[in-house]
Amino acid sequence: MKKLSSIFLKGLFTLLPLLVSLYALAWFLRLVEGFARNGLLFFWPDALYVPGMGMAVMVLVIFAFGVIVERPYTRWMMRTLEGSLNYIPLLKTVYLAIKDFTEFLKPTHKRKANQVVVLKFPGLQMEIVGLLTREDFRDLPNGVTKTNRVAVYIPISYQLGGYTVFVPKEFVTPIDMSVEQAMRSIVTAWLPGGAQKLEATLDENPVS
Repeated sequence: MKKLSSIFLKGLFTLLPLLVSLYALAWFLRLVEGFARNGLLFFWPDALYVPGMGMAVMVLVIFAFGVIVERPYTRWMMRTLEGSLNYIPLLKTVYLAIKDFTEFLKPTHKRKANQVVVLKFPGLQMEIVGLLTREDFRDLPNGVTKTNRVAVYIPISYQLGGYTVFVPKEFVTPIDMSVEQAMRSIVTAWLPGGAQKLEATLDENPVS
């Protein structure tokens, strides 16, 4: 009986990450499909709608916007839209917060190569891994120390959240680790597991 339980648990814990990942992907695809479908049915007959059409249209719209996003008229439209959001307090706050975060993650965003840092407080025998988010505090309000300071975001393990600390520059040391690797390791509390092994395997055998 003990051997059967061991075999069952081994199979469960092997399949669980895959099943949860597939469930999360299916949930996201259904969410996007439902959103796109509601917009598409404004001008497309319901009888002619084929499941998956909303997702296809959404992909095409995103791709098309990526092509024209750098055009002068597109930038003018976005500036006009953002200016209009200034009159809607709650929506303005949400939009700007998401925009700042996506700007940080954009592949073309110009930032230092080493965004992952180790934070060490003098006198404490501990180290915290975080993400360096900014080094210029000139636009912050009075009362915040603006010289020789950096902002470090500390994600919380097993949660979607964290906190940001403003610390002297000498407290942080860049490490040779990508943001994706750091976030994955932090979320899983740095557990030694399959994620690191899978990534090492992919690095050794890249898909052509």
